Amino acid sequence: MCSLCAVLGSSRSWTDAAGRPEWAPAGHQITRRHEREHRVALLNSLLHYYQLQIHDWGGTSYVITNAHGKSAHVYTLQGVWTAAEQLVEGHGCDPLDVELLEALEARDGAR
Repeated sequence: MCSLCAVLGSSRSWTDAAGRPEWAPAGHQITRRHEREHRVALLNSLLHYYQLQIHDWGGTSYVITNAHGKSAHVYTLQGVWTAAEQLVEGHGCDPLDVELLEALEARDGAR
């Protein structure tokens, strides 16, 4: 996707709940900003395992950064994992990795 298309809003995903009446808990609409903030927080909790961090960029895309300062700009959730794999040096980045899931469970259990 070109940058202009993403900025103009065509980067919406089928997973987006914002503005959809079926995703209005207790009658309160989920805003796009709230949804993106929640998504970034969730992604950061996963990407922390790989020493990566993600930020929202203007509500239209994401910037992923590794511990060495390298970064990648992505426009979709699908692109997050591709970029993460490129930024993790030396091994892959699998959101279903058993070790990652065990680390998440251990972290959640410690809370």
